Amino acid sequence: MGQPLMNKNELQDERAWIEAAKQDPEAFRHLFNKYHDRIYNFVLRRMYYRVLAQDITASAFMKAFKNIKQFQYKGIPFSAWLYRIAINEINLHHRKRKRTVPLTPERSLHLAHESRTDDAIIKSEDDAEKKKRFKKIHEAIGTLKPKYQNAIALRYFEDKSIREIAEILDLSENTVKTHIHRALHQLRELL
Repeated sequence: MGQPLMNKNELQDERAWIEAAKQDPEAFRHLFNKYHDRIYNFVLRRMYYRVLAQDITASAFMKAFKNIKQFQYKGIPFSAWLYRIAINEINLHHRKRKRTVPLTPERSLHLAHESRTDDAIIKSEDDAEKKKRFKKIHEAIGTLKPKYQNAIALRYFEDKSIREIAEILDLSENTVKTHIHRALHQLRELL
């Protein structure tokens, strides 16, 4: 499970784009075009509202754009930095609201009509039995602590490896495994 890490050529291209973006703001578009849909879909799965997900994604990319000169390339994909920024924006939104947003059945139906979610979710929504399970799972995920929601979303919705999640969340691999284990345990109890 998990997408393979980037190959050497992809990392070199990405590094060149990053360096170019530090000198010329127009060059940031390569990074934006490559990662926008991934970050948007991640945020959408955490926030459940299309407009809110668009706002948070835009804010995350704006922060990345403004801070690109401070980005230190350390051999890990730029996407790890973008996921961190997106997670921080999600957490900031929740702190402003002083609550987490559980996924209600109404929100699940709204998500099912979102045209930019992946085909697997839309297909599963079509099947009545899967639809019930989908709603229950997302409602349960919404009750977890944000750190567990992030680990579960990255692992099972974004199909990231433990190593990639550790890079994105700036945690050790063992901590990521613990977060996933605890989240799954809590989900089993809830479901």
